[in-house]
Amino acid sequence: MAAALSWSQMTGRSSRSRTNGVAQYATFDISCLRLGNQAFACYAYAMNYIYPVRRISKRHFLLTVGILALTGWAVLKLASATGGGVAFEAESGSLSSGAVTVSQADASGAAAVKFAGTATPTSSPTYNQTILADAPVGYWAVKGAGSTEADLTGGGHAGTYMGGAPSLTTTPNGDQAAVFNGSSQYLTIPTSAAFSIPTTKMLTWEAWIKPTVLQYPSATNGYTDWMGKCSSYSPTCEWEARMYSTTNSQNRCNRLSAYAFNLTAGLGSGADFQPDCNLLQAGVWLHVVGEYQTLTTPSRCSATYPGDINIWVNGVQWNSAYHGATGCMSQYSVTPTASTSSVNIGTMAKDYWFSGAIGKVAIYDKLLTQAQITAHYTAMTGRVPSGSCANTCTIPVP
Repeated sequence: MAAALSWSQMTGRSSRSRTNGVAQYATFDISCLRLGNQAFACYAYAMNYIYPVRRISKRHFLLTVGILALTGWAVLKLASATGGGVAFEAESGSLSSGAVTVSQADASGAAAVKFAGTATPTSSPTYNQTILADAPVGYWAVKGAGSTEADLTGGGHAGTYMGGAPSLTTTPNGDQAAVFNGSSQYLTIPTSAAFSIPTTKMLTWEAWIKPTVLQYPSATNGYTDWMGKCSSYSPTCEWEARMYSTTNSQNRCNRLSAYAFNLTAGLGSGADFQPDCNLLQAGVWLHVVGEYQTLTTPSRCSATYPGDINIWVNGVQWNSAYHGATGCMSQYSVTPTASTSSVNIGTMAKDYWFSGAIGKVAIYDKLLTQAQITAHYTAMTGRVPSGSCANTCTIPVP
């Protein structure tokens, strides 16, 4: 995964102590983006200088970097120089933090100007920071530590673990996540208007899930509701996240769905990410995003029940063009209405249970853009989403 290393206020001194009787000093801001163990790009910006930037904008700069008791090094070549900014790109070497020396080489390779300073790296934004920057109304890491789970937004929507303590695993970025046993364990979050579609007429939920099994007991009708705000069915039903078994009577092989309901439950309108059968694997993390809105109505839907539903898996959006009225609120005449239901994670109504890990659950009172969804997936995995959907969908797994 790419990690940004940022050096700020690197104060240096010219190796030529005086030019025309004036001591030469410069203050630089250098930022480096690590692209791999041996690949990175660095940028230096003059913050306050006497020695003109054009005089240090030659071809090569050598960075020697202290790494604890070791020394890393990198040879950078000048990529561009405009105004007060000088950009470098890597030729070879490795880079971390510590004491930094920047040397300009002249045509003969001799160091003509030298600056030295101390580098302090700062990492790329964490996954949590990336999510919080997009202003969710509730965000739970679902770490499974202790009896409660904090709302990381500071909004006070703490959750409580029920049915015993879940076991633990890690998400793709190494953060801790809860593993639910598929029979009794879940996280429950008290009701809030912020978690209901009609409050702003927009709602998004997202989570990372890692199912332990892909075939659920026959008593579950071939699917499990792994999260939802529909704790007692009628009259509390609002929305849910669902995953189907590999084999089920409706031929919905491992389908992932985002559903909306009338308060009385019954049939719900939904958007369906239908993977190619046998594509998904147990024990592999999936990023699932569901969105609902009632502000506009697509042409394929009836405006009598305005709005629609969309779903993404691993940053890839389902293709509603292949599914007719599916994904329309009008599909089953749904008018989203707020209820007193809690939000449950690991189950919806304590009848169907999810066996596996769930982490990083966020709810928004707005719609995320494709760019935001992509950024969230990339922040967790270091990869860019790939895949496509027509009638069915294909994505890389794992």
